[in-house]
Amino acid sequence: SYRNGRSKHGFIYVVRGAMRDLFSDKSVGEVSLSAGELIFIPKGCAYVGVYLQDHTEIKIVQFDLSSGSLPEYLCTPKKIELPNAGELIDAFFKPIRHHVPSHPFYSLSCLYALFWQIDNAYAGISTKYKKLNAAISELSVSPEKNEPIAYYASLCDMSEVHFRRLFREYTGYSPIEYRNAQRLDAAQSKLQSGEYNVSETAQSCGFSNLSFFIRLYKKKYGHTPKQE
Repeated sequence: SYRNGRSKHGFIYVVRGAMRDLFSDKSVGEVSLSAGELIFIPKGCAYVGVYLQDHTEIKIVQFDLSSGSLPEYLCTPKKIELPNAGELIDAFFKPIRHHVPSHPFYSLSCLYALFWQIDNAYAGISTKYKKLNAAISELSVSPEKNEPIAYYASLCDMSEVHFRRLFREYTGYSPIEYRNAQRLDAAQSKLQSGEYNVSETAQSCGFSNLSFFIRLYKKKYGHTPKQE
């Protein structure tokens, strides 16, 4: 219960079972959630959450802002529809080697990833580009996978030719270029952690060719992975 309003912004994800949130604001009323669904509730909202089934399990991610404000579309409670919502929320609770999930920089990176996906889905993107969300989500969450382009096109229910054209039109990159950029960002984070050597980093990020990885890395960051 938050009868006096939430003290922080919060995402609530239903892992199993079902629940209902009853809001004091009559314009919002009540929102029902079943397994696999996610809701965002901004700071200050007064409501009561009720479990509708036995053994209901939820995961909650809370945060506050040190400055600035949320986008307008997140200023009221909102059910968030993302195909990979579960993966994005699970990421907050999974450790990376010796790092605990509560490590502030790790949690912050997860929060940025979640907001990036939400912003792509809700920040006024034209309908034709919204069709790319499934592929962009997959490429962002799991860039290490070596799936063919046809696989990503199928996620968007498009032909490969149409998918490639629309993807470059929207992102400015080909799907492969975009995936490599995501891999390089992940590689830099791993190298900076000091827990991975260059070969381990390349392999874990999806680069099977070490020379190719080093060449791309130097081109993007101006130095080799070993110099990171």
